[in-house]
Amino acid sequence: MTRSRLGRAIVSMLAVAVAFSLASCSSKSTGKAVHPVRGKVLVGDKPAVDAFVLFIPVNEPKDPNEPRPRATVESDGSFELSTNGEKDGAPAGEYIVMVTWPGKVLLDGREEPEDKLFGKYNNPARPLLKATVREGKNDLDPFQLK
Repeated sequence: MTRSRLGRAIVSMLAVAVAFSLASCSSKSTGKAVHPVRGKVLVGDKPAVDAFVLFIPVNEPKDPNEPRPRATVESDGSFELSTNGEKDGAPAGEYIVMVTWPGKVLLDGREEPEDKLFGKYNNPARPLLKATVREGKNDLDPFQLK
């Protein structure tokens, strides 16, 4: 692997790690009841394996350190949100949904983009995806990305 490829791979991994840590590295609880939330992320008809999903409340909390519901997409395209604990769900409410799909260096040495969705679904100022979490169990319609 060339130095530039290695450097870009490291930067890409760091960007994903920082995004995840900002969303999840908090020992603080929301103090709100959370409800199970399951969904799917598909690009075309294929699962967006390892994509990162972040739910941002439409009525942004006053405390920016309050944990936000988030998940990583599994091999079948499914995800389960976590807010305070592993797959515990999300507080009821309206959300904009951000999705990033980190690229990687392929076995043949080719590099995928840092975000295979090119930031299209990761702009809170222009959200393309929204979701509603209700009290009780939530099975969301699949997010069909292009």
